[in-house]
Amino acid sequence: MPDYISTSRLIDLSAREVHELYKLRVDIFVAEQTTPYAEIDDIDAESTTWHLLARKDGSLIGTARVFPRGDDCVIGRFAVAPDHRGSGVARQLFEEALKVAAERAPGRDVVLEAQAPLVDYYAGFGFEAEGEPYDDTGVPHQLMRLKRS
Repeated sequence: MPDYISTSRLIDLSAREVHELYKLRVDIFVAEQTTPYAEIDDIDAESTTWHLLARKDGSLIGTARVFPRGDDCVIGRFAVAPDHRGSGVARQLFEEALKVAAERAPGRDVVLEAQAPLVDYYAGFGFEAEGEPYDDTGVPHQLMRLKRS
């Protein structure tokens, strides 16, 4: 379990925190999952994007981002360091992301793009699959929605 989870906009993070955030995401999404794509995008720097950072003993062990898109609120870039998977960090981090979505975008549905093996995990939080599965850089994904309205 993390010692704490902070929520900040990118501009409010220190250079070291931004480095840790990007390193964790690139290590997981690009290196571990072997999906070469533009991991760092302009959404990260938007003033309406909130980054969640889970820390244990001072080290970054998990992250997610929450941002509005149209009439929805999106949770994405959800990642937990390999040596902390199965420890409850993911659940705690995701529950916090849901709270941030409810606070920052009240009444909006929450959507996410789940990797296919995680569809049942997100369904456990009340998300429902929407549309057909699709390929995203060689990884099967499913759009999922949690209705709030």
